[in-house]
Amino acid sequence: MTTTELVQPRSGTRAILGRGTLSRPASFWFIGALYALFLMASTAPSPMYSIYQQRWHFTTTVLTEVFAVYAVVILLALVLFGSLSDHIGRRPVLLTGLVLEIASMLVLAVAPGVGWLLVGRALQGLGTGIATSAISGALLDFQRPGTNRGSLINGVAAGLGMALGSLLAGVLVQFVPGPTLTSYLLLILGFVLAIPGVLLMPEPVARRSTLREVLRPQRPTVPAGKGVTFALMATTLLASWIVGGMFMSLGPSVAKGLVSGNPYLVGGLAVAALAGFGGLAQLALSGWAARRAVRVGAPLMIVGLAGVAAAALGQGAVVFFVSSAVLGTGWGLVFMGGFRMLTGLAAPEHRAGTAALIYVVAYLSASVPSVALGFLSTAFGLTAATLIFTATAALFVTVAALSTFAGPRES
Repeated sequence: MTTTELVQPRSGTRAILGRGTLSRPASFWFIGALYALFLMASTAPSPMYSIYQQRWHFTTTVLTEVFAVYAVVILLALVLFGSLSDHIGRRPVLLTGLVLEIASMLVLAVAPGVGWLLVGRALQGLGTGIATSAISGALLDFQRPGTNRGSLINGVAAGLGMALGSLLAGVLVQFVPGPTLTSYLLLILGFVLAIPGVLLMPEPVARRSTLREVLRPQRPTVPAGKGVTFALMATTLLASWIVGGMFMSLGPSVAKGLVSGNPYLVGGLAVAALAGFGGLAQLALSGWAARRAVRVGAPLMIVGLAGVAAAALGQGAVVFFVSSAVLGTGWGLVFMGGFRMLTGLAAPEHRAGTAALIYVVAYLSASVPSVALGFLSTAFGLTAATLIFTATAALFVTVAALSTFAGPRES
């Protein structure tokens, strides 16, 4: 998220179509809330993983594979269908994503074994991947002209959604009967209630493609003539999502090893600290230029990573949670700056396709390292894996900060 102004629709290119009951501003906020709901669902299983491990006796490697299958399927969905909503409209794609998300919640709610857990997370990845680029495109379609509000709400909704999902699931798992059922049922209710909102919003996409074009895989789009700039700016997403993916897959396990009592709530708090402070930082500092956000956020991430490493070496829970908050603040700023710079490159007619490419980079950055970290944790222990993670992540964060000095000055 950056100083570069998001590209506004050219006259006649992105007229808001359809007779939706919701106004344009109401549709904007509804889409932001919908994205937060999708991200709440993505982190809701985090506090439950230790229950699943005890119940089905699988290793930390399998745990990170459960996390990674979600990200991998999102990647496939973005590659195959990333710009689909640019061709057939936002509403049909969002409705498809909601139906798949509801199906995934049902599978997770009744999963009898780790295999079904993998199936549920794969379905969830498919639904989220299909919906993500359409949501990003719709936020840009409905934002007030001349503002960067679409990219801001995209980042804030992601951070706060992940934080709320993990925290609320942790509370429910710790204190409410049916620990692996209640959270999913509440999320199903939320997704069902979102369907009328999608039907009532206006359709922003004016152009419709032929059936042959629609059936062809809609690949993510590199902004024309801006490939090198896109690659350079993408290092910011690489850094922030490596940290997010690794922390959200193993952070709860580290936290529970430092605190006695209420283990599921503690696991939820670990993810909530990172994602919540990330979302709040974006909200509070939304007026910052993108490069400034990355340059301030990167040192905060490095300090936070050092604190997490110190906590793993015996400095205790207070150090861990304070460091997680500092890490999350930096994570939010780096993501905000990177996302705004990248979306600022998108042409109006390719918004969903460019957003899809952004998230391909993001989820690839989250999934591959987290699986590697799972193997390291199983082979060498959680403490060693945490130290390797913090050192590697700090290196990528440094590269991301340095990249802001090499890109075009107007960003």
